[in-house]
Amino acid sequence: MASRTYPIALDLLNRTLVLDALKESAKTNDIFENWWNLIPGVFLVVSEQSAAAIGKALRQYTKEARLLVVEINTDRSDGWLPETGWKWIGRRSDERVGDRA
Repeated sequence: MASRTYPIALDLLNRTLVLDALKESAKTNDIFENWWNLIPGVFLVVSEQSAAAIGKALRQYTKEARLLVVEINTDRSDGWLPETGWKWIGRRSDERVGDRA
């Protein structure tokens, strides 16, 4: 299965969210090939797993907090980010193009 990029949006106002443990999990969990967190409450992750599998893996940290995991097409993205963010996203796009070649 090919790797895909997912944004994970978290409800930071919910007190049941265990954010520090979730951040540590993003760094060490084998389901994530890569991750990036510049915007509070939003992670970009690269994984071969489905959105449902990622959501299930994170549930122990989000508890009752709302969570959104969706697959994105990094070739079709826009926003106001520092150059390092766009480079991270650009590398994900380049990797996907290489997978299709």
